[in-house]
Amino acid sequence: MVEFNKLQKLLQDFVVEVSFTSLKSGRQYSIPCTLRADVVPAVVKQSESDSILLYRLDTNKWEDLRLSTIDSYKDPY
Repeated sequence: MVEFNKLQKLLQDFVVEVSFTSLKSGRQYSIPCTLRADVVPAVVKQSESDSILLYRLDTNKWEDLRLSTIDSYKDPY
């Protein structure tokens, strides 16, 4: 399972390609996301949880993803 704190830190510093399976359709998506303060419309504080709020750069909208649906993400390192 994806670690909330690790993914959150990466998203705060970089654009990260996140692959996940939609709970509604069962389809797999791969999207560029971030939490960088210079990119998102508002900085959101999050506590560790089983889901993470991230900003989708393909649609310029917020997405709330359950960590269990995230298949992988590309670590920018």
